[in-house]
Amino acid sequence: MGEATETQSVRKTKVAEAFLELGHAMAFLFDYGDEWLFRVELMGLGRKAAKARYPRVLAKAGPSPVQYPDPDDEDGDGA
Repeated sequence: MGEATETQSVRKTKVAEAFLELGHAMAFLFDYGDEWLFRVELMGLGRKAAKARYPRVLAKAGPSPVQYPDPDDEDGDGA
């Protein structure tokens, strides 16, 4: 499926260990039950900004899915 790496834990792995060069991309499976699959790509490098929170989303496409929809909502869109 993907290339093997030496990384072990999502919590302990640094971005620089997972993405070795600009343009490196991988699939990220967020929710095993719902199979939310995201494409993550290293688009640039820089220095950490003071008082900034990380990680940060720089771009996204489309609406974000509702993780825990209201069970009474028949169409499942959370609206």
